Amino acid sequence: MKLISYFNKLIMAFIPAAIMVSCAGEPEFKVSGCIEGADDQSLILAKSDFHGRWIAVDSTRTNSKGEYTIKSDAPASAEIYRLSLADKFIYFPIDSTENITINSTAKDFGSDFTVEGSETAVNMAAFEKELQKLDTKDPEKVKQFKKEVFNKYLRESRGSIIGYYVLTKIVDGKPLYDAADRGDARYYAAVATSFDQFRPDDPHAGMLREISVEAMRRHNAGSGKKRVIEAEEIAMIDIDLQNDKGNNVKLSDVVGKGKPVVLVFSMMTAEDSPALNLALSEIYNSKAGSVDFYQVSFDADQYAWRDAAKNLKWTTVIDPAGQTSNALRQYNVGVLPTFFIYDGAGALTDRAQTIKELKSKL
Repeated sequence: MKLISYFNKLIMAFIPAAIMVSCAGEPEFKVSGCIEGADDQSLILAKSDFHGRWIAVDSTRTNSKGEYTIKSDAPASAEIYRLSLADKFIYFPIDSTENITINSTAKDFGSDFTVEGSETAVNMAAFEKELQKLDTKDPEKVKQFKKEVFNKYLRESRGSIIGYYVLTKIVDGKPLYDAADRGDARYYAAVATSFDQFRPDDPHAGMLREISVEAMRRHNAGSGKKRVIEAEEIAMIDIDLQNDKGNNVKLSDVVGKGKPVVLVFSMMTAEDSPALNLALSEIYNSKAGSVDFYQVSFDADQYAWRDAAKNLKWTTVIDPAGQTSNALRQYNVGVLPTFFIYDGAGALTDRAQTIKELKSKL
């Protein structure tokens, strides 16, 4: 699974309004290349914001040979972009007015590709390919991989955007580098220091600094990593948000009342939301009152959320912070939907990424 991607299927509808046309004389960057086997296919250029969302900035179509060119305004500071073909993505950095060349095939777009145009772009592409080969289910291999990536790409990065990209990479719904882990927190501190030294005015510097400082506070306040992690995994992390009637309802108002509670993180306006809510209703009804739900939505359109939420039988609340929500950070959520299971006594006991997995764990 990748970074939160509910917006991907909606992008095509908004591209005409999102396309940025450069004024004469304004600095631009260019992305061009050839996608073998992609005859007259749509390519979308999108930029990542600070909240894990991808915003379309331009689009084009390949010609009969699979060739394409896209130009867009140069960013004020280094940013992460991606080129998408259908539901496959190639990620690359833009610092200023680079000419980036991306070549691939329609069949293996996103997994077999070349990126040229800057050292940072080449390094990011190499990191992505190495990550694809990683056995993420082997903790020791992941640990060694992170160490090698730091030594190879981050140690001498001098405030390069690749440091921010690697540290915030989400793999299988979880951060590759987790600041809550004492070992990973050191990587954050090193990269944040590099940003402060070489690019103190870069907006990414402040975010990395904040994450690093908060991680140090948490570790210093505890009596060791094991105790901190156990506290976070077992104790309830409370949420206090408004329901569809405008009343605040806490998670603690529902959890610990003698029956299991499923904490649902989702978006009511997502394309597959009706199917998700139908599946949740089937679980809810089949349990005949022996399980409860507390569903948190992160929709920007509160009217659409309220209209969808009003017919559900369980507690539904909305988080106006959207993708910047503290709840997403505290629960370490990288994709939507995600489910957490509290037992009848109020202890957080399990996590699920799919409805099938949730059913098997209830």
